[in-house]
Amino acid sequence: MDRKRVNGPDQSVAPLSTNVPERLPILNNDGKRVDQRSLDDLRPIFLKTGLVTQANGSAYIEVGNTKAVCAVYGPRQLKRSGFSSNGTLNCEFKFSTFSCSKRRGHMRDPEERGYSQVVVQALAPAVRLELLPKSSIDIYINVLENDGSTSCLAAAIVAASTALADAGIEMLDQVTACSAVLFQKQIVMDGTESEEQQKDGNMVISYMPSLNQVTHILQNGISDAATISQAVEQCIDGCSKIYSVMSTALLQSLNDNNNDNNMDNKL
Repeated sequence: MDRKRVNGPDQSVAPLSTNVPERLPILNNDGKRVDQRSLDDLRPIFLKTGLVTQANGSAYIEVGNTKAVCAVYGPRQLKRSGFSSNGTLNCEFKFSTFSCSKRRGHMRDPEERGYSQVVVQALAPAVRLELLPKSSIDIYINVLENDGSTSCLAAAIVAASTALADAGIEMLDQVTACSAVLFQKQIVMDGTESEEQQKDGNMVISYMPSLNQVTHILQNGISDAATISQAVEQCIDGCSKIYSVMSTALLQSLNDNNNDNNMDNKL
């Protein structure tokens, strides 16, 4: 008998039952979701720029219970030596420790690092980095409340694109993003955390509406080709709706700045 390891029992008994989480219905009896939305409805969006005064550009976004703030610093000179013909785009995505149902750590985990790379890949095709040699643009995103990871990522991309425009960074077009939760026979747009817990897959699409170009697609889970194709079309339609909200927020910010300048000139 090996005395240096803990031996298991000679006989084992199979469990009588397994605890399989029960999948709750997505729709109520009246054909609506829990928050009284239909399958293709998006949650109301609140978007405002200029909240972080120390940053060159900033934006705050609320999508239902999802809340995130983004700050953009730059363009500023790279600290490392050497010449770079194109600028670099950096992003730091972080969930606040109190933002999720399970408390997050202070250090960034692999999920947050992956989301940071997704934000950079989604925004890089729109930013004119060739006009900013030997420069860097730093984006800091902090999620204050998480009501669905994919919706948080989509909201972060929208806030980052709006903050870049607020900072005066030259871009080809605004980048919008929309998320979808995939089930076996249903596509739920802008899913909440409770809906994501029962998902078979999810999708986040980043899109430039004026140029009609998709900059990034993130799809997880198992689904057939027809469902994925339909989800892409619905996400693009959702991005077009979000684009009007972004344009309104930027125009309102521009009007507020002009009014402040006029007041200063009168004084």
